Amino acid sequence: MGEGGEEGNLKAWSMMIACDSADYEVELECSGPRSATTFRHGLEGDVEERAGGRRFALGVQEAPVPSFVSPSVALVDDEEDLHCFLRELEGSGHFRLTGSFYTGATALDHLPEQRPDAVIMDIRLPDLSGIDCAGKLKTVLPGLPIIMVTGYPDGRTFFRSLFAGAKGFLVKPVSPQEFLTAIDEVVNGDFALAKQVVPFLVQLVRQVGQVTQGHRLSRREEEILACLFEGMQDKEIASALGIGTATVHTHMHRLFEKLGVHSRRNIIAKFLALT
Repeated sequence: MGEGGEEGNLKAWSMMIACDSADYEVELECSGPRSATTFRHGLEGDVEERAGGRRFALGVQEAPVPSFVSPSVALVDDEEDLHCFLRELEGSGHFRLTGSFYTGATALDHLPEQRPDAVIMDIRLPDLSGIDCAGKLKTVLPGLPIIMVTGYPDGRTFFRSLFAGAKGFLVKPVSPQEFLTAIDEVVNGDFALAKQVVPFLVQLVRQVGQVTQGHRLSRREEEILACLFEGMQDKEIASALGIGTATVHTHMHRLFEKLGVHSRRNIIAKFLALT
């Protein structure tokens, strides 16, 4: 491009793209002899002249829309029926079943390497508790959402699952929609709890009152305690309460002093002793 030539000496430019149906228009605005040049790709592809510039037909192709990547899910359960059920449900396109394990040991061996987006874990496994397996997985993959599944729900199992870091708790038999909803919720950072655990949540509120009775906790300390009972980590607590992580640590230190404990595990143990 020659300096001072017909195309001008471009010193600055900006772009605007407008899409109307199948038409695409790009305007290149520049400083220089030419005020503006417009390139238009339309249905007929006409070439037009206009004052101060020309309009050209370009073979602009529509950019492909990024395809949705469904979340990867692994199942840990010793019942073949549930594996078959999820393989069939995978056909809905809402998730990809990337791992099927029948024992906790095999899951612990392979999941840290596979790193799925979510795990569905049965509480009763042939070699170890699903809750213990979930706890071990969370130490290796702290951000891994785990959905616990059981056919025998009770308050203690529910709370221990939350304390182990589970993000979901479903009760068998689980409907296809319950699974799909739960997967979507935990992958997006939410909790997925079956309606059958509502009485356990009511129990949680009552038990928190028993644990804190006579300790004169501040409102903020009670909020942090509730977050601890839900298995939330320090950063999650800070985000949920709209405070800094350092502030969480300060309140937690005072909370431990008032309750006479030295860690969140001690608080949980004290709570479980009351259930």
